[in-house]
Amino acid sequence: MSDPPSARAPVLIVGGSIVGASAALFLAVRGVDCVLVEKHPAVSTRLRAKLFYPRTMEAYRSVGADQDVYAVQHRLPPADHAAVVDSLTGPESRRWPLPAAADFSAVSPSPSALVKQADLEEVVRAHARAAGADLRFGHRLLGLRRREDDVLARIRGGDGTTYTVAADYLLAADGNGSAVRESLGIGRSGAEAISQVMEIGFEADLRRVLRGRRLALAFTGPPERAFLSWSTAQDRGTVSVTYDPALTDPAMFDARRCRGIVSRALGLPPSRFTLTGHRPWQMGGWVADSYRAGRVFLLGDAVHVTPPTGGFGANTGIQDAWNLTAKLVSVLRGHAGPRHLDDYEAERRPVGRMTVEQALLRARVRDPADGGPLLSEAAVAIGYRYPMGHEDPATGGLPVADEPCRWRGEPGTRLPHVLLSGRDGTGSTLDLVRDGRHLLLAGPEGHPWMRAAHRLDPHGTFLDAVLLPGRTGSPPAAAFGIGDHGALLVRPDHVVAWRAADAAPDAFAALAGAVRRALGAGRPAAQ
Repeated sequence: MSDPPSARAPVLIVGGSIVGASAALFLAVRGVDCVLVEKHPAVSTRLRAKLFYPRTMEAYRSVGADQDVYAVQHRLPPADHAAVVDSLTGPESRRWPLPAAADFSAVSPSPSALVKQADLEEVVRAHARAAGADLRFGHRLLGLRRREDDVLARIRGGDGTTYTVAADYLLAADGNGSAVRESLGIGRSGAEAISQVMEIGFEADLRRVLRGRRLALAFTGPPERAFLSWSTAQDRGTVSVTYDPALTDPAMFDARRCRGIVSRALGLPPSRFTLTGHRPWQMGGWVADSYRAGRVFLLGDAVHVTPPTGGFGANTGIQDAWNLTAKLVSVLRGHAGPRHLDDYEAERRPVGRMTVEQALLRARVRDPADGGPLLSEAAVAIGYRYPMGHEDPATGGLPVADEPCRWRGEPGTRLPHVLLSGRDGTGSTLDLVRDGRHLLLAGPEGHPWMRAAHRLDPHGTFLDAVLLPGRTGSPPAAAFGIGDHGALLVRPDHVVAWRAADAAPDAFAALAGAVRRALGAGRPAAQ
């Protein structure tokens, strides 16, 4: 018989889909106890995301889950293209490679993963449990009460009994209809509904239909302009069509009509497939007006909804979790002050707004001249930059996102990936960021920075320090925007917090000030 639910946890997570499960993994693997409650008893079988960009896979790489995700992909038929077709069995009028499947090896140690979300969730949940996360499925949040020092949540368990959990912090990853967001009265800004969509599910042997073609999704032309997506195992899928609710009642999509739509999209007679149901949904693009209310934080679809174009939605939510949990780990370990958590909304909301706008542009629902330039998928998913309240003058006027290969360690950007050779083989500079600690990365002549780091944190409890080797073939310091005497301070989420291009008159004072700012002034300047 399992242990009774605990009465207290440092972190309570509401919502057990990919964002909530990822938050649980990122916390548990760093030693933070967390409880996750999810109202559904099992992983959703509905087709959702199946493109996960390198920056997302880098987060899983940091917690040891990436190889199990790639193992799932390697068992599947290759599928890395999209096409416009007369029908799935008919001719293709155009085909193109998915941007997420591009070769990112020059900027990341982690290729994209093309797996269905349900498979990714299984991997993430297994790793979270192994790390000690308490995952409770079939448990529903009934209400919460915010208090000065914690959040009290009332929950109904799978057996119908109710209990309470008092948590230092609550993370709401409960989807676009977030009950937590609604209970807090947080509004939304953007397009609630840019189109109405009817999604029709089916089962069929698509391997025979695809005949080895490396397609992941397809579109048909007029008049229906259907969108076809299918599972990575190619045994079931969906056909989605838009409709005007002023002219068409959703009830008009009866079995006969749905069979006709799927038959025309697949180019198959009804005897070759089975309908599994249909549902209407609204395609929208919006961002919540706030990502936080006291000790309650919102993430994933609870704070931003994007059209499926670009495949950004789940990736953006996972990056919310990656950013927020890194901050929570520092606070709960006592290395950072509570003000450190203020940066979550300041950093993630601009990224969420930019990502939604880019997805809307791809959906062609507004004039690109009105919405700004169309950025590449790499810029949106990998090359975004956080606004930093203590930026150096060199970062003034930089864009919110750019091609990842163009960044050189500017504060707010992701640490550039550079290959490193060592006894364990070839790794990445990103691998130097470990276990929820910050990293001081100094140029080959940056010995004063190293001494400053050891003086500031002699036991290495929150700060690792690495000196770039000066030998031929080693990564040049210039790749990080510093000289041989310079240094970078890198956060646990791989983001550059501070940069000194060269030596400083007082390395200890400069580094101590940078660390205090990065950690919300929660650490003394000296030990």
